[in-house]
Amino acid sequence: MSRCSSAYLSALALVLVSCGGSKDQDPGSAGEDGASAVQVPAGGGGTATTIHLVVKGGPHPGAYNAKSSDITCTYGFAGPGSWGNQYSVMGKKANEFSSLQLIVPDTKDAADGTDKFMMTVGFGELMQPSWSEHTINTGASLSGASNDVKQEGAGTIKVEDRGKSGKVTFQGKTKDNVSLEGTIDCHQLMRSEG
Repeated sequence: MSRCSSAYLSALALVLVSCGGSKDQDPGSAGEDGASAVQVPAGGGGTATTIHLVVKGGPHPGAYNAKSSDITCTYGFAGPGSWGNQYSVMGKKANEFSSLQLIVPDTKDAADGTDKFMMTVGFGELMQPSWSEHTINTGASLSGASNDVKQEGAGTIKVEDRGKSGKVTFQGKTKDNVSLEGTIDCHQLMRSEG
């Protein structure tokens, strides 16, 4: 991913993190309570997002699970028809899963699987020296699908849009041959149809 896109995603994540608080790490996962994304609307309650991530290779191999009571899944916020996830928590150590940023430019195209997406998985404290990330960008940008972006890695992603909820299933490899696979269960979803 270009430094500009990486900086934008990091800044976007930081802004979204400052929007709300959350007690969002599974008890079985390492880490302190953190903050992420947008507050769940009043009366929503419960777990808004559950993430399961498996990393093979690189400095962070292992299985990671995270929950957020804040809404992290979005529809239409990164462009009409797009699907996104903006999960980030603060206060993490260098070896702890702390962020999963996702843009799928065309949700309908991703219903039966697509290779057009951008995903960054982060470890450690966002925008600090301990921060490290793994990126797959197969032809997506902040303005939609694009053949003009620097492609990094390869993979596929499937999005099940259920209206008020959804599920994302992904698998791929970064340019450094780190395998990322898993699911994002969006129990609650923020939509922008505009």
